[in-house]
Amino acid sequence: MFGESHAARLRRHRRLKTVVTQGPIPTTLELVAEADMKVDGSVPADRPGRQWLFRQLASYFTMVLTEYERAMEGEKRDTTASKTAYSAMVQTRENMKPLFRKFEAGDLDDSLIEPIVEIVQALQERRYVDANDGYLRLSIGKAAWPIGVTMVGIHERSAREKLHGGEKGHVMGDEVTRKFLQSIKRCLTFAQVRWPPQNLRQLMG
Repeated sequence: MFGESHAARLRRHRRLKTVVTQGPIPTTLELVAEADMKVDGSVPADRPGRQWLFRQLASYFTMVLTEYERAMEGEKRDTTASKTAYSAMVQTRENMKPLFRKFEAGDLDDSLIEPIVEIVQALQERRYVDANDGYLRLSIGKAAWPIGVTMVGIHERSAREKLHGGEKGHVMGDEVTRKFLQSIKRCLTFAQVRWPPQNLRQLMG
């Protein structure tokens, strides 16, 4: 184009060559086959290893969201419950888009990568109780419960940690992060219905 610098031309050429994988959340990441989605629980230190990990995570969540969408297609009826269920799926998909952008850019913080990998590994192994435990550790933190405490609910614990300045799930302080982590929790809830565990003790109540 007239007046375009060499650097701008290169950027435009890269954009034209970028292939976007279609799915519930279109992504520039090349998705992998289901057989290659299995994570081993570790987080590589090298860039190529992390890029592969992000492709695995994006592929797994794409598979879950695709099944979630398919299951909810029959929930567009006029009943309030059906509309609520369908809206929850749409909200889950929308709130996970920032996570996919982080996968693409490769800039997801280590404080999030490790617990998300732990959750996904548990999901892939159908250990849903373990996956939920990982989500709770990430969302409400690891602060020790004082002896004699009678308030044990999540909200009460959160309030108590603010008072005592204990370690808490600080990642939930960011609204965008909070929303995509809650969407991961919804994927967890759906996954145990779509892919039931053989060990019923790993089924969340």
